Amino acid sequence: MRTFVSVVEAGSISVAAGELHLTQPAVSRRIQRLEAAIGSPLIDRTRRPFALTNAGRTALERCRRLLGMADELKAVGHDGLQPAREVRIGVAHALTELALTEPLDEVRREFPTALFRLHTGWSRDLLARVRTGALDAAVILLAEPDGPPAGVTADTLAREDLAIVASSAWPRGLYTVRDLRDQLWILNPEGCAARAGLQRELARARLPLRVGVETYNYELQLRLIARGRGLGLVPHRLLMRSPTRRRLRTLRVRELRFPQVIWMIRGDLAGGLNEPLDALRRALVDRLSRPRRR
Repeated sequence: MRTFVSVVEAGSISVAAGELHLTQPAVSRRIQRLEAAIGSPLIDRTRRPFALTNAGRTALERCRRLLGMADELKAVGHDGLQPAREVRIGVAHALTELALTEPLDEVRREFPTALFRLHTGWSRDLLARVRTGALDAAVILLAEPDGPPAGVTADTLAREDLAIVASSAWPRGLYTVRDLRDQLWILNPEGCAARAGLQRELARARLPLRVGVETYNYELQLRLIARGRGLGLVPHRLLMRSPTRRRLRTLRVRELRFPQVIWMIRGDLAGGLNEPLDALRRALVDRLSRPRRR
């Protein structure tokens, strides 16, 4: 059952084999034994990438439930402090620098025997994976007007402002969205909610989004912006900590505001998983509450 769930979460047998330290034939044999025990194929192998059959989708939900019960049983004799299994945490791309450095180090010191499996991705995808049980928790960014996500336990960590960033050669002043009509943008790849929001606002003004560079790396974005290669949309938190910030200018654009909220979300957990996640939440709040460098 664990192998079947791992294959589905990894999206391929080869990736799951690497994560489980097994050969691909060994993973395939385990899936075949489960199918034989259930009496129905779980994976449609005629499709690329593979897809679950109807029986596979039902089995996935029940396997996760049974594995969760098994983890609870293991926790009966546990000291109640260390989690009974690895903790699967998702982190939005824009928050990796925040979550994967000091805060996680603090949690590891408090829970030295705990294992953490970390995943990065877009906030909406991570939210969906927490809802299905593929992840135990995630640290995500959502637009402020959206409110708390449904179907999960959600804690507000902080408010996040996105800044429209240009090189320091831009004059100070209040701009309109039409003043930016001929500009290239340096942005995250498609799938980024902030980029989608910018595209919507430009479309309302009947302006195209002209992307000059796509990269996940915010510091690279800021260096390119400082060179005058285009405009960017960057979390103010990262801008203030960037060594490039003195060569940059935040633009005030009347029609463009993108307030967001950083959430920590988690599913229905057992087996001592809430304790390390509570510690991570406290560490993140502490990190976010520190004064920003000027």
